[in-house]
This record gives sequence, structure tokens and C-alpha cells, in this order.
Amino acid sequence: MVKIAVVLDGNGCLSRMNLSGHAGYALKGADPACAAVTLLARTTARLVSSRTGWTVDGAALKPGNLSLVIIQRPGDTDEWLRGVTDTLMLALADIDEEFPGAITVSLEEIDNGS
Repeated sequence: MVKIAVVLDGNGCLSRMNLSGHAGYALKGADPACAAVTLLARTTARLVSSRTGWTVDGAALKPGNLSLVIIQRPGDTDEWLRGVTDTLMLALADIDEEFPGAITVSLEEIDNGS
């Protein structure tokens, strides 16, 4: 099972994301649930890390693991990041529906001052 932890800031925008594990829906390397989660996570990481004026940290040190932290971003980017966040969450819900038991998503919301 892929465990996905998503942390949102007080504005409902992505702040952190951690993924670990394998879906176990099919053989390793041929698992459509893993492929979908991996593609979604990498695309999200590339989107936020490519923004000018943002400070982002992350790593994918081994297969089945990815971490992403948005350290700093301009204040006028809430609308854009909320769109990315909504897309991420909807896609994860779709993956969970399509491949029951392959992923688990935990969601935490923090205050902007945290």
C-alpha cells in the first residue's frame, strides 16, 4: 500500500507531501496504481519547484519514496497553488476509487503560523 501524507496550510494549499510504499496491486514495475501515484507526485513536485521565487525542498531517495516541502512562496500564489492542490487531491481520490486498498491518504491542515 502507498501511504500518502498531505499537509495543507491555513489557506487550503499544499504545504508538504510524503509518499512511501508500493501499492501491491500488481507486480512491482507493472503496477498501474503505483504508476499513477508516482506520475501525480512527480508532476506536483515539478510544478511547485519550477515556480520563480519559491523555496522548495524534496527528495526521492529510493523507489517508493518521495517527500516535498514548500518552504517559502510569494503571498499572491494561493489561487494557483490551490488549483494544484485540488487537482492532486481529486486525482488521489480517483486512484483510490479505481484501485481500492492500493493507497491510503492522510490529510492534515495547519495554521499559517505553524
